This record gives sequence, C-alpha cells and structure tokens, in this order.
Amino acid sequence: MLGVVTWRLAVLLALGSFAAARAQVAVPAAPDAAPPDAAPPDAAPPDAAPDPAGPIQEPQSAGADTPDAPSEAGAAERPRAVVVDAAAYGIAPVVAEHVTRQMRATAAELGYAVLTRDETVRAAQRLRMPYPPSPADLWRLTYLARSRRGAFARVWAHQGRYVIEVSVASRDGAGPFFARGTAGAEDLHEVVDRLTREALPAPEVWDAQGDARFGRSAQPAPTAPRMVPVGRPPRILRRRRVDRRPTRRFDLAVQLEGAIGTSNDHFFNFLGGARLGFRITNTVHLGLYLGYANLRGRDGRANNLLPLLQVENRIRLGTGSDITVPLRFGLGYLPFNGPVVRLAAGLNVPVSPRVELAFDLLAPTIWVLPGRTTISLNLSAELIFRL
Repeated sequence: MLGVVTWRLAVLLALGSFAAARAQVAVPAAPDAAPPDAAPPDAAPPDAAPDPAGPIQEPQSAGADTPDAPSEAGAAERPRAVVVDAAAYGIAPVVAEHVTRQMRATAAELGYAVLTRDETVRAAQRLRMPYPPSPADLWRLTYLARSRRGAFARVWAHQGRYVIEVSVASRDGAGPFFARGTAGAEDLHEVVDRLTREALPAPEVWDAQGDARFGRSAQPAPTAPRMVPVGRPPRILRRRRVDRRPTRRFDLAVQLEGAIGTSNDHFFNFLGGARLGFRITNTVHLGLYLGYANLRGRDGRANNLLPLLQVENRIRLGTGSDITVPLRFGLGYLPFNGPVVRLAAGLNVPVSPRVELAFDLLAPTIWVLPGRTTISLNLSAELIFRL
C-alpha cells in the first residue's frame, strides 16, 4: 500500500513541473524598445562653445553611430544618396552627430533612399577615401556607392554660435553645391535642414547624359597586357652617358682687331692675323695666334708681328642655345717692345655646324713698352672654321 502511494505522489510532482514549464513559455514578449537613436522632438544639442582660443583642431572621430531606421517599402526604386558623417572642429563630437542625423532625415524627406552608415563606411573604405573628404573625393564615393548625390558637412564654433557648411556632389557632373549658415543650440536642426535643402538638388533634377558621360570617364580604360617572350629576359633600360668630348678638336680663325689707347695721346693700333685653336673640351680651348701689327711709332707708323698664346673658356647661354660667351686670356710678346697681356669677353654665334662668328666686345690690353706701360681697349671680329 505504501508503494502505491509513493508512486502516485511521484506522478503528481512530475505533472506539476510540466505545467509550470508550459506556463513560463506561454508568457507574451514585451514590446520592442525604442531605438537608442530616437531622440525626443524637442531634444537640442549642447550649447555652442565659445570661440576656440587656439587654432582649429583636426576633426575628432565620431562615436559609434546609432542604428538607422528600417527603410520604407519601395525605397529600392528611389534615387540613392550617401551622407558622410559630419566633421566637428574644436567642438563636441555629439554636435556633428546631430548634424549628420538631420541631414539624413532631410534627404529622406526630399525623396532619396539614404544609405546607412555601415554602407557608407564600407564604400569609403573600399575607395580608401581620406577624411574629411574633398569635393572630388565625395564625387568618387558617390559614384562608387551607386548614388545620385553625396553630402558632407563641417561644423565648428565661432563667437558662441555654430557654423555649418554643407557640400554636395552630384554624379551627373553638376556642382559641387555648397551652403553655409550659423545656428545656435536651439535652432541647429532647423538650420541644418534648410542648408541641406539649399545644397541638395531634388531627386528629379538629373542629367542622364551627363551621368553617362562622367560615368564612362570615371572607369579606367582597359589596357592590353604586355607580352614578354618566353625565355627572353626583359631589357633593362640604362641611362645613356653623354659624351662631352668635342667632335672636331681643331679650328682656324681669321681675326681683325683695333686697339684704342687710353693714354693722353689717344693712339690707335691695327692688328690682323690668324689663330690655330685646339679644343680640350667643348668649353675649354687653347689657341696660338700670330698677327700683323700696325702700330704708332715715334716717327710715324711702325710694322711688327705679335705672337700670342691664348686660353679660352666658353659659357653657354642656355641648354637649347648654341650661342656662347668666350672668356679669353692671352699672353704674347711684341718684338723690340715688350710683353702684351690681353683679356677679352665677347660673343660667339654659330652660322653653320662648322662656321662661327666671334666678337670681342670688351678686350682691355696691356702693352709693356720701353720706359712705360699703356693700356688700350680693343674691339675685334673673327671668322672661325672648324677643321
């Protein structure tokens, strides 16, 4: 009898446990809580900060974005728009979050299907877009995200008020569009809404031909792969060494020269001769000159011969010009008189690859004579033939 009672008690306890479990499963779930980003309509951002004491700081990174509201039915057919998180300069990042949220809401009211923040971030990472984006970067992001328009805002504080600048890029090539305004903490949302409507064109304002044209230009042109023959190593391009050695080392010059004395008697000497030159490099020359000299003597004019050894350095006026400025130093000896020292600077003008005209425009010459030394200023012209 005691065994039957124990068995019945065990059965009753099992049935009671099963009934209690069924009662817990059948309790209805609580209604969904409001999304964390759903702020009350009268919520306002913090008061505007005073004018920063130092220079404008770099934009601070925004906090974690709140989840976007679910898209409405038929949003896939609406034109898409991408809104990049606003950049805050020298103020709290929460102000930029308010600006971004209002821009998304305004774009949706205008009829755009606004991309979520996650979609925007993925497209920006794929593009490797710098932040904050330039108008060109914003257009490329708009194209990559397959959106009609892209919007971005900057916000900072000045004299106790917020300054908001909205920029919009359009995929059809119009724009970029800009709008700027100031707001306080109490009317920030209204000002952002107004600026977004001013800068963001309506979805129906669209240039399909411009979109097709700019879309083709944005795509890189296909390039054919370069074929390298099998078993043949690629040729390594080496920088060609410039040969600075002259092609023609010898030249022959015929020269006419007049010497105007600077002493009180104002003498004049005439010289005419030839010079054989040797080109060490393209700029350094050596020359051996022998000329006839018609000089002023004590009893009238006198004839003589003047041998002269000359060193010349040529300065090129430009890389694309063959005109040079020769700087010359000559040392000679005038028989029955004394040494002659000649300095000269002039101009060499090529006439052909083998013919040159040369002019000494400034050539002071020192004549060491018995008992005195005189100085003359010479002018000369010569014709040079390259041998």
